[in-house]
Amino acid sequence: MVSDIVLLQELPDFLKDSVAAYVGCISGATQKEDYLGAIQAAGFQEVRVVDETSFPLDCLENDPTAQAIVKGLNLSFEELKGFASSVRSVKVTGIKPFQEA
Repeated sequence: MVSDIVLLQELPDFLKDSVAAYVGCISGATQKEDYLGAIQAAGFQEVRVVDETSFPLDCLENDPTAQAIVKGLNLSFEELKGFASSVRSVKVTGIKPFQEA
């Protein structure tokens, strides 16, 4: 099982290029379907998402990384909320069959 940050839609370039967003694991996140595909390409079977949550907006208001993004990019909190809706935390499970050498 793994847990990671994924995206439901592409982020705008100014957010992808943000150091604060990168440090917060947002700008380095990949599209959800690409993420699941990479796990399958690595040989895992029965890959499935067992939990998926969005970031609570009240956490964004109190999160130093989110505040740095808003301040550094001159975003309004409303704009940040729009981008945040495409950022998800997923827990994924899969089975890797044993292969003898």
